[in-house]
Amino acid sequence: MTTNNNLEHTQSLAKAGLPQFQFGDFTFDLGQDELKQNQSLTITKLEPQVSQLLHLFVTHPGEVLSKTYLQETLWPNTIVEQNSLYQLLTKIRRLLNDSSRSPKYIKTLPKKGYCFIATVSLVVEETKPQAHTEDRAQLPSTAPNYLWLWLVPALIVCFSAYAFFSRYDGEPPVLHYELQDVSYDLGLESDVDVHITEDLIAYVKDIYSLQIANKQGEVLHQLDSPYRVAFPTWQRSGSLLAYWRYKEDQCELFIMTPQGAQNHQAPSIACESAIRPVWKNTDELVLSVWQKGQLIPYLYRISQQDFVKLPLAIPRQSLYKGAVKAWNSDVFYLLNHANHTSSLIKLNGERVMNWGFPVWLAAYNPHNQAIISNDSSQRHALVATHVDGRQYEVFQTAQGLFTNVSIDQDGDIYTAIESWQVNIRDKDQLPIFSTSSIDYLPVSNRLGETAFMSRRSGVCEVYLHADDQVVRLSHHKGYEYVQFLEWRPDLSMLLSNRDLDLALYDRQGQVLQFTTELNEKIRNIGWFNNDTVFAFDGHQLHFYNLQGHLTHSQTLDAQLVYFDVAAKRWLVLKNRILYSHDALENSGIKLAELSNQQSNLLHNIRLKNNTLYWQSSWSKQDYIWRLPLIEQSQVEMVKQGNLIWHFDISPYEELTIAKMEALEGDIKRLAVVTTP
Repeated sequence: MTTNNNLEHTQSLAKAGLPQFQFGDFTFDLGQDELKQNQSLTITKLEPQVSQLLHLFVTHPGEVLSKTYLQETLWPNTIVEQNSLYQLLTKIRRLLNDSSRSPKYIKTLPKKGYCFIATVSLVVEETKPQAHTEDRAQLPSTAPNYLWLWLVPALIVCFSAYAFFSRYDGEPPVLHYELQDVSYDLGLESDVDVHITEDLIAYVKDIYSLQIANKQGEVLHQLDSPYRVAFPTWQRSGSLLAYWRYKEDQCELFIMTPQGAQNHQAPSIACESAIRPVWKNTDELVLSVWQKGQLIPYLYRISQQDFVKLPLAIPRQSLYKGAVKAWNSDVFYLLNHANHTSSLIKLNGERVMNWGFPVWLAAYNPHNQAIISNDSSQRHALVATHVDGRQYEVFQTAQGLFTNVSIDQDGDIYTAIESWQVNIRDKDQLPIFSTSSIDYLPVSNRLGETAFMSRRSGVCEVYLHADDQVVRLSHHKGYEYVQFLEWRPDLSMLLSNRDLDLALYDRQGQVLQFTTELNEKIRNIGWFNNDTVFAFDGHQLHFYNLQGHLTHSQTLDAQLVYFDVAAKRWLVLKNRILYSHDALENSGIKLAELSNQQSNLLHNIRLKNNTLYWQSSWSKQDYIWRLPLIEQSQVEMVKQGNLIWHFDISPYEELTIAKMEALEGDIKRLAVVTTP
């Protein structure tokens, strides 16, 4: 069958019998423009052109399709940039969890085109099926009938679902709540945890104190620490309390009694941060620790003082976000996926719950067996989700933002509601922009303009402050996170990331967004010259032109790679030693050796007047440093403090800081209301 006849044949099948294409772990429904992940049963609705491109691939398996052919087929009689095809390919690869380096589905053949390398089966279900009849075709050749294998996972899923749901008698009730004050002192109360059965709560007061109180808010004991403490967590059976303490670049786990007596101290573990521990039983906890930019789950045994990394089955391009103890006192694991959805899984990877938005805050309600989580707004409301898929809003606040939740056996929810203001201040210490957003990236230029990022609208947006006016340059609706913002050397454009993508802006708005094709989290980005940008993930350095095309790449293992456009040199930080290179292929000149404190969690790079500035974290304190880029210079500390989100240096070396101010947090109870 020729290419054209093959396409016409499948199109005729679409009219007659709605074909479905099976390949790898996926099923593509041409009639509905839907892609189903067979293991999780997750269905994604495809954009029309994404569906058309995938259709071209699955109807031509094993064939090399040139860029010209694909462009002419997708955009007939239309002139488009090559980047348009590139963007569609990127979307398909993300949906398929495919990699251009190690492809399972779409292989790139340089200067030739693309080839769909997976075996494709065409299953056609007749619109009026008859018993024991099925029209099945194999592309490009015949293959065994695997339809009976589809029934096995289907039966397993059905049986598992029955067993899972049958644990509960009747339909779980929908609960209603009223907001009550538990603590309302001045200052910040956060990280609350309630004991599931006893009249006890614990929370952090003003970062350095741990308070134990009853459910009415009467303080029973206070522990003051020289270091920051976080995430107290009660045993379910028993009354011991675990909590974290951050010391230098280590996380220390302590266990204490309600009276304040220390019961246990675990060995220190290297970390950047940690999140709430989960008691698995009286001797074991599931600990989630940030290490090298990733959240890693460990099993910790108190009796053995032993950390064991959990072999959690995490899909590619998904991120672990924490553990939840839920049904039958089992521990489940929260994942965020590349398509900005979330799921709760078992250790073996089996999914038990899904959300259509990123979930970072989750707790189990033993009263009605629901998971209480953040909603799609991320922080302004809580929703309940049941195992049968029912979901409804629990509570919405206009007072601040939900930052954590904990639930007792009666279904009462204890939560910290925090409010703050983050100001970007100019050289006169006057705020040029203020909001309750928690993320900023102020970056000024010689024209007196300041670009910055804010989540004021609920998503990361880029703004420009110029001539006493603030202009919004981006208008996004997704959850992509912005961590970097850089001016073009001639000051005519801005460069930012959006997760693993890069975006370009002029003074009117966003010009282009394209993928980096990096496999790991971006460490830093920048401009090589007015026509070339780069992105670095710790192992790969990629270069792109302003049309978003990857021009070349280089392998390099380092903590930091940054280009000094004015001096035309590379700055490379490796093993805490900062080098200057005129070319990365050449040996570098040692500029300075940084201490652990100066290099721990190094970020927010700024380069002004031949001086390098950066930010680090030590014992959860924020530090800003400066280093003149000449031999035998000494590193100087510029600023130290808590909750410094970002900073900038003006062309005149004046420090601008984006810092949380007017910080308040109170412990609230969402008490179950009995309805008549």
